[in-house]
Formats: sequence, C-alpha cells, structure tokens
Amino acid sequence: MKKILLYSFLIYITFFSSLTSARYLMDPMPTKEVAPAFNLVGMDEKFHTMDEFKGKFVLVNFWATWCHPCKEEMPTLEAIHKIMDNNKFTVLGIHVGPDPTNIKNFLKISPVSFPIFIDMDLELNWGVPGLPTTFLIDPDGKMIYRSVGKRNFASNDMRNFFLKLIKDYSK
Repeated sequence: MKKILLYSFLIYITFFSSLTSARYLMDPMPTKEVAPAFNLVGMDEKFHTMDEFKGKFVLVNFWATWCHPCKEEMPTLEAIHKIMDNNKFTVLGIHVGPDPTNIKNFLKISPVSFPIFIDMDLELNWGVPGLPTTFLIDPDGKMIYRSVGKRNFASNDMRNFFLKLIKDYSK
C-alpha cells in the first residue's frame, strides 16, 4: 500500500512538474549536504556505490520508464555525457521502482553509455519530489544543484554551466 501511494504521488508530481516551463538551468541546493550513500544494482547486474564517483562532478538523474518527460530527457543526458570529460564529469541514471525488463527494453530503443542503477524498493532518500529529478554532485560528494522536471542537458547554456563549475572547482 505504501508503495502504491508513493507511485501515485510521483505520478501526480511528475505530471504537474512537466506542465511548468523550466526557466532555470538548475536550482542551487540551499544546504549543500553530502549526497546520501547507496548500494544499488546496475544494469550490469553488479552492486555500485556513490563512492565510485568521488573526485568528479556527477549528474544523478532519477527517472522511470513510465515517465514520458524522463524518456524525452534521456537523449540530452546521453549527449552531455558524451560531450564532457568523463574524468571530471559523469552522468548516472537511477531508475525508480522495479522492472529491469522494461528498463532493458527502453535501453534497446534509446541506448545510453552512462551507468543505469535500479532503486527497486524506492529506498533511496534523496528528497526526490517528482520525476525526472536530477542532482549535481560535486567532486567532494556534496549535492550542489537540483532540477525537477525535464531539462535539455545538452544545450550550450547547460554545457557552459557545467564547464564553468569544473573550471571554478579546479582553481
């Protein structure tokens, strides 16, 4: 019952977040807390942790196969992943909810080169208000930006935003 209510809430929020125009690239996180740890199964059927990504900027995208804005956003995540220097910046997707078969079918149609992990039990506590939600984690593991709703992560403005963050961090 709890999962049904959570899914219903996520669908409701996803619908309304997709109605509003994304006027900002990403919103700054007010507290810059350390990203919650996780131990999730990837599409490679191995367990992965957030610690694997320390030392680089990580764009963490929460999505689901039933979320239309999420699927529309996926090619832009793939594009920015290919554009950026993966030694300094990477993308990872976290699918919310079970059903690896649907994920595999979606990835056959829309393949990505970045890792996809599965939060089958909806146990991660990242404060995801709706889908898609994307967090930008800095190389120290702190959550520095968030976006709720579909974004064009491959836009020139977004790419320049990420490049400036990397440059400023390297100083």
